Amino acid sequence: MTQRMNEQQRVELLEQVYQSSGTIGSSIPETVRIEDETVPLREFYFEVADRDHRQETERERIREVLSYLRRQRLQLIGQIREREVDYETGQSLVPRIQNLDRAINAFESLDEPCFEEQVRREKIESARELVDLMRELGKL
Repeated sequence: MTQRMNEQQRVELLEQVYQSSGTIGSSIPETVRIEDETVPLREFYFEVADRDHRQETERERIREVLSYLRRQRLQLIGQIREREVDYETGQSLVPRIQNLDRAINAFESLDEPCFEEQVRREKIESARELVDLMRELGKL
């Protein structure tokens, strides 16, 4: 049986997840499984990204994919945060989380009207995540 990670290892992994440069070099996952369907995520992204106007069915599908990606991300982070996995497994989750972050950022940017608004939203989300981490560590 593998040993659970200690507090220092947990904090280290969470810091890797939350560092702003974490998605550099990451890629959108090739496919994701949503309910009983395998979605070719990367292909879908490039297909809808090339269009100036999206149909409502495409917008709804994008919302579904984003919802799934966010849930998956939270689940993986939760496994690290709650120490449900050993350190080695946690290390393997970090790149997966970063790939999900990259995909989330890419899909969110499809309907972003301006770069400044996107940066503002990312800063707010990063600040929220930092506050959550600080609370968890008992620093707030």
